[in-house]
Amino acid sequence: MKKNFTVILVFLCIGLCNAQNDTKYLKTIDQFLIEEYPKGEPGSVVLIAKKGTIIFEKAYGLASLKPKRKLKSNMVFQIGSMSKQFVSAAILQLVERGKMKLSDTIQKYVPYYPIKKYPITIHHLLSQTSGIPEYFDVDDNEFYLLAKEHTPKQLIEYYKNRPLIFKPGEKWSYSNSNYPLLGAAIEKVTGLSLKEYLRINLFEPLNMTSTGLWYTNTTKKKRIPVGYNNKNGKLFPGPKIVGSALYAPGGIVSTVQDLFLWNKALKEKTKISKYVVKQLTTEKTNTAGEGTGYGYGFFLKKLQGSPTIQHGGNLFGYTSYGIFLPNEDIFISILANTKFDRAEQLTQYIGSVFLNNPIEIFTKKEISKELLKDYVGIYELLNEKINRTFQIKLFDNLLVLSDPKAPENDAILTPSEKDVFILKAANAVFKFQRDNTNKINGYTVKQGDIYKFNKVK
Repeated sequence: MKKNFTVILVFLCIGLCNAQNDTKYLKTIDQFLIEEYPKGEPGSVVLIAKKGTIIFEKAYGLASLKPKRKLKSNMVFQIGSMSKQFVSAAILQLVERGKMKLSDTIQKYVPYYPIKKYPITIHHLLSQTSGIPEYFDVDDNEFYLLAKEHTPKQLIEYYKNRPLIFKPGEKWSYSNSNYPLLGAAIEKVTGLSLKEYLRINLFEPLNMTSTGLWYTNTTKKKRIPVGYNNKNGKLFPGPKIVGSALYAPGGIVSTVQDLFLWNKALKEKTKISKYVVKQLTTEKTNTAGEGTGYGYGFFLKKLQGSPTIQHGGNLFGYTSYGIFLPNEDIFISILANTKFDRAEQLTQYIGSVFLNNPIEIFTKKEISKELLKDYVGIYELLNEKINRTFQIKLFDNLLVLSDPKAPENDAILTPSEKDVFILKAANAVFKFQRDNTNKINGYTVKQGDIYKFNKVK
């Protein structure tokens, strides 16, 4: 009896210590997020769940600048490329039911997509190894296309005749072009629109009542935050968008609560089958047997040594991110109403706090004009075959990368950690180097390959 009583005390102590640690972590995180999202600016909704229970849920900043309207935690955001995990799950449901095969070529379901030099399978599309080039690259003067209704066939028309950039399966390259094809395949097999299939087979069974392929007539306007773009330090509402223009690659809208329900379903493997979850979250390989760091609709990475399952999305006014740490059973989601918000870095920071091993990350106070002046200058590529020069400028509290030959393509560099910035528009990482006097003398850019630049002025 005495022994059992001791065991009970030990478990009580462990539970109490964990609760105290969680409280401490949440205070640290909340204070960081208060600085990250000032009251008078657009913000985000943040949710943290541990062992299947929501332990933190809070909205920061404004849903609208004019008129001023606070963000609320139940607001419905455009989640962009997080849509891909749902479309991938839908395909896998059909595979499990014997309606499709991963080895099927896409032309079996989408005959108007031309046969290429090499066969492209459903697996290639899901795993981002198809070699189909990116089509979703909309410049400012093409925003009108986002407000134009499209059929899946019309979306595929944009890129159907473009040649492959590599033999399918040989490499991994993220491309939105894979997903209109997958959406069209689902519609062909089921006889339903993609919107209806997802509603009937995923969202309704999981009670994800605020999630769908774009907004519905029942979505109240007061629950939809305005999405903002930041150009040269100024905020302005994003362009008008219709859901059919985004479709399968990025047209789903949701809330942090619904994304929590989705993560819970993937973890429990009851309403979403073990087969579907395993396929979504198992790393795929190329034909050489090398890991791609990607499953179907999810990136598979490590955070401070712990495995993670994660994905995000960026749209014209919205940023989303979700990360799950299976060993610790922690899920974190951030939905923001600005383009290129650093939601990815913030979810990873929050996860690292719970791992009791915080990553180094800038706070808003540290991103001052005085500190950012260090990085301003003209940088030249160190390459005998290529002659490229870029300028890094400062607008308000923002670093902007500018190509003198194409100033209209200026892009914001988002701070990640000390001397490290992300160019989200190109999925590139800039790491600045300092000399022995602590002055910046160059940077490297990692974008597939690594490129070195010297500061020349």
